[in-house]
Amino acid sequence: MKKLIFAAAAVLLCAAMGTSVSADLIVEPIDSFYMENMDNIDSPFGREGRKFILTSETTVYADPEGKEAGKLSAGTSPAIKYVYTDKNGGLWGGYYDHSGEDEVLWISIDGLEAVYDNYAFSEEHKDKITEGKPDGAESLKEDGTIYLWAYPGSTECIAMETHPDDFGNYVKSYYTDEIGGKWGYVNYIWGASGWFYLTDPADPAPYGEDVSAGANNGESDFVDTGNSGMLAPVLLAAAAAGVSGVLIACMKKKKD
Repeated sequence: MKKLIFAAAAVLLCAAMGTSVSADLIVEPIDSFYMENMDNIDSPFGREGRKFILTSETTVYADPEGKEAGKLSAGTSPAIKYVYTDKNGGLWGGYYDHSGEDEVLWISIDGLEAVYDNYAFSEEHKDKITEGKPDGAESLKEDGTIYLWAYPGSTECIAMETHPDDFGNYVKSYYTDEIGGKWGYVNYIWGASGWFYLTDPADPAPYGEDVSAGANNGESDFVDTGNSGMLAPVLLAAAAAGVSGVLIACMKKKKD
């Protein structure tokens, strides 16, 4: 019984520590091919990954040197998280298959054009993007819906009907557009990332095109707890403390 209680406490404590890891961290997959070829595998596109345009039906492989795993139709690829360079200099993109298991699958991305996204925007405007927060970002307040955009000028956005009161504090860098509008980039806010139009975060049409009707609803992906980033670690730590308390009580009782 004592061994079982020790084991339970250890598992819960480890889990509590593990969930406190920064959301910006890219977790490496437990994958034999990945582990054997780490020197030739990069993660250049961050946590979100990057999509490429598949010009024809594309073969999917379990790994670049392995057997065929399936096909992808022509169009846009899944979000590529890893890039592998094979011995012939060929480029392969690795992505997670979420159909049942988070398995890393691979497609050739040699010669493919990437979808224009925040990665491309940031490269294109890197001389105009400033690290830190612009003046006034910390004091931004908005009671209604605010919009988180894929990049300034994009028609893709998340409608955040609920959001942190201090959402301006999440800004890591900012950009001023051609008409003087201020944009702030956040790399993680309640499970998402993107750009707030700081000039008016509640504006669904910063450049004149209202896309709010087609926006993703951020509320469905998040339940406001008042301290989202620490909820899971706190619960796990509390559970671990409870198990530890039981353990101490049992040991004390045995001693008595």
